[in-house]
Amino acid sequence: MRDFTRIAALLLVALVISGCAGYPDRRLIFDQLNPAPMSDRAWAQVRGSYTGPIRSTTQRTGFEAASSMEVRLDLSGYADDPGVFLKIENGYSTAWALYGQRKGAYTNIPSKWYGGQGTIYASTHAPNQLLIKTRRYGLSAGTGNWFILTFRPRGVIDVELIGHSGWRGDGELWRVPVIPHDE
Repeated sequence: MRDFTRIAALLLVALVISGCAGYPDRRLIFDQLNPAPMSDRAWAQVRGSYTGPIRSTTQRTGFEAASSMEVRLDLSGYADDPGVFLKIENGYSTAWALYGQRKGAYTNIPSKWYGGQGTIYASTHAPNQLLIKTRRYGLSAGTGNWFILTFRPRGVIDVELIGHSGWRGDGELWRVPVIPHDE
C-alpha cells in the first residue's frame, strides 16, 4: 500500500508541474477575445493553406528551453465551424534533452484523423482571430498548445503560442499560393 501511495503522489506532482503551468495565462486569453465569431465574408477571405515558423521559449525552475516549430496550417469550413488541419515539426532543446524532435498532426476534420497525434478545438473570434486548442491523444501529461491566430492583409497570420509548462512564443505564417492546374 505504501508503494501505491508513493506512485500516486509522484503522478500528482508530475501532472501539476507539467500540465497546469499555463492556466492563468490561458484564462486571460478568453477575457481578451471577442465572443462573437468572425463574419462569413472575413472567414471566406482567410481560408486556405499557410506555412511558416513559430519560435518559443520557457523558463521554469531556473532552466531555460527553446523550441522552433515549422508549421503547415490548412483552414476550411465555415466561420462558426472551422475545419483545421495543423502539421507541426518541432525541434527543441531543454535542460534534460540537448536536442529533441517531435512531429505531429492535429485536426478536427474526421476524414483526416488517421495518423494524427491529437485533435483540435477551434473557434473564430470577431473581427479577425482564430483560437486553436490542441489536445494530444493518449496519456500525455501535457495539455497541448493554444494558438491565437490574428489574420492580417495580404495572407499573413500573426501567431501567439501559449503552451503547457510555461512555453510562450510567436511567429508568422504566410499563405501558400495556389497554382492552377493545366488541363
